[in-house]
Amino acid sequence: MAHIKITKGLDIPLKGKPSGNVQTLARPQLIALDLSSFEEIRFRLLVIVGDHVAIGQPLVEDKAIPGRVWASPAGGIITEVRRGDKRRLLGIIIQVAEEERYYEQVPFDFNAATREELVDRLKIGGLFAHIRQRPFNILARPDKEPRIIFIKAIESAPFMPPAEMQVEGYELDFQKGLDALKRLTKGKVHLIYSKNSIFHPFINAKHVEKHTAEGPHPIGTFSVFIENLDPIKTSEDIIWTLNAHDVVTLGRFLRLEQYHIERVISIAGPGILPDRTGYFRARAGYPIEALILNRIQHNAPRLISGTPLNGEQVKSSDFLKFDDYSFCAIPECVEREFLHFFRAGLNKYSYSKAYLSGFFSRGAKEYDFTTTLHGEPRAFIDPSLYDKIMPLAIPTMQLVKAVMAEDYDLAEELGLLEVDSEDFALATFVCPSKMEMSEIIKKGLKVHSAEVLG
Repeated sequence: MAHIKITKGLDIPLKGKPSGNVQTLARPQLIALDLSSFEEIRFRLLVIVGDHVAIGQPLVEDKAIPGRVWASPAGGIITEVRRGDKRRLLGIIIQVAEEERYYEQVPFDFNAATREELVDRLKIGGLFAHIRQRPFNILARPDKEPRIIFIKAIESAPFMPPAEMQVEGYELDFQKGLDALKRLTKGKVHLIYSKNSIFHPFINAKHVEKHTAEGPHPIGTFSVFIENLDPIKTSEDIIWTLNAHDVVTLGRFLRLEQYHIERVISIAGPGILPDRTGYFRARAGYPIEALILNRIQHNAPRLISGTPLNGEQVKSSDFLKFDDYSFCAIPECVEREFLHFFRAGLNKYSYSKAYLSGFFSRGAKEYDFTTTLHGEPRAFIDPSLYDKIMPLAIPTMQLVKAVMAEDYDLAEELGLLEVDSEDFALATFVCPSKMEMSEIIKKGLKVHSAEVLG
């Protein structure tokens, strides 16, 4: 067992943090299978509007990898198929039936199955939509065996529910998922959880290499684990990554032949009424309109599916994104603050000490953040600022510049294969130059992966 400890990083002192026990949200009338996050996939639609579907029924298929499907998160009637530019599929809306049923799967003997049969089983069950691959953080290819698998059972991003909440009540499914993952690789399966966790399904997990971790955000990111335990060697190196909820989803399907549609989400942020934040047991693809009902305290706040650091702006008519476990609201700043740069800024957070608050003890006070940037994009100023909060052994500014220049040979030398866009969320947050580094790296990884992988 290894222990990973980082000192570089930042826990942002945001107001509106969730707390308390897990509550249950009302059963929604509409549920969506969100596909907007899978930009690299060309889908084949398997249903049409008006079709009756069951929980776990295949709704779309990957044209490039026949048999890899996305399963229905609800039982009911297809009411809408949403499309974007060039008719790209964005989502499928389902009116939830009063009595839902699960899609009937062909009987499967887990103990007698070969690796190939297990892979096929997970493909048709929609489970390969929950497994990602490094480098490039793309969906894992079922035909490529991973050298190693990493499982994240620790969360550090703002507002994220603890990993323990996703597994509680599904302990047998979690272990079943670990058993299956061990059979999918000849290498090790690494499980990383918090140093302070006393959760027995993590501490007593079988068939995995267990490790503990501590430190500020981004301690809960895969790049930190991979760099410390088993770094990526080349662009052809294959590493699979899953979070604790993904493992439960995989294990429940293999144990009970049921597609797991439940997850714990947080509702948080300074735009949410203080007594309405918290952790909630919800359905995958939950409607945003139901999440904000009687919860918003500011007029027209920015609604975000995901965390404040790397979430995506949504409208009330949208649904929770496929991979998101957090929903937050941030007050929208629409007016320029007059002479804000001449003020002491006691109530404004500043990592770079642009305001007086930056000289105080960080984390001692929570701040009411808004969406304002306090400036426009400009040239890079101080590269040392990013390195103070970047725990990875990469030169942050130089790597971003290499990607901006589309010099991917240099970018690889600087560590592009070892990172994901989420690793630059903190650097983007503290950046005095207002550079959207996360988006730059995300686009760079997409372009470079197309060149390398075809």
